[in-house]
Amino acid sequence: MSSEHAIEQVPLSEIREGDTVQDPTSRRWIKVTRTADDTTSGPHRVYYGDGGEEIDSRYVTRLVNRQVRE
Repeated sequence: MSSEHAIEQVPLSEIREGDTVQDPTSRRWIKVTRTADDTTSGPHRVYYGDGGEEIDSRYVTRLVNRQVRE
């Protein structure tokens, strides 16, 4: 990500498809392509990136970085 982009911190629950977020574990920037609820092991949401990345809401306890849309 270049330094021209503004970043905001938001709860994972505010992330929508099309948002670019920083993966809290790898710190890489990913574009969210879809989300899905997983109820097989308790209700939680999984966020999928365009490179096959997955962010599981069960493991995100803090705010995530999101690029501000301009």
